[in-house]
Amino acid sequence: MTNVGESTESRESFEERLERERRHAARILETDEENWGWSSAAGRIRKARREQFLSGGGSPDLDVLEIGCGSGSFTAAIARAYPRLIATDVADLLVAAARERLPDTEFRVMDAHHLDFPDGTFDRVVGCSVLHHLDWARALVEVLRVLKPGGQVRFSEPNLMNPQVFLQKSWPWLKERMGDSPDEYAFTKSRIERDLRAAGFVNIRVEPYEFLHPAVPPAAIDLVTRVEQWLEHTPAVAIGGSLRISAEKRAS
Repeated sequence: MTNVGESTESRESFEERLERERRHAARILETDEENWGWSSAAGRIRKARREQFLSGGGSPDLDVLEIGCGSGSFTAAIARAYPRLIATDVADLLVAAARERLPDTEFRVMDAHHLDFPDGTFDRVVGCSVLHHLDWARALVEVLRVLKPGGQVRFSEPNLMNPQVFLQKSWPWLKERMGDSPDEYAFTKSRIERDLRAAGFVNIRVEPYEFLHPAVPPAAIDLVTRVEQWLEHTPAVAIGGSLRISAEKRAS
């Protein structure tokens, strides 16, 4: 399978892929994001983990950009931590839903591959499950451009080394069944590290994590969480379901 990070698409085919992502927004709204499992007991824990990572470790006066905000699922937590947040998505349907959900937050319809901001605008750029929808090698260069010197990125993404993620992203029937968009894929720890370095980032840190599946019943969450904490200190962590990604723009 072609890795979208290695895309050599023509401008026409690239625009067609963006349009497919925009059309997929209607399905996201129709299903109320149920395919991502955020509403289950285990899913709420998973969501809180991502919110803590994306919004943690910075002062409230930072200028922050969220890319791929969707309908605002993670935007509320990020905006509480960073009132000077601007949230973007390529799909106007999703941005409209996000504005309705969070009327006090600034949202803009924008393609992450072509960010309409001057160089060095933001202290931090964040996103949850967005890079794997993009030609991420191209998008990372643009993200680096809009970061201030010393600025940081934080992303949470699916881990291609996880067996379920690999099957879901590689098998078109299952991808459709699970509610994925047609062109999204995923990457490995080593691949995103390599692409971050190639884009010009430094202090790169990519950590596989998470074995808590959203389908875990409430009665089993404590047990699974204890097992998960043990697994994350063993080589098995390499197949955790997600990746925590952070990196910085060189300070000078």
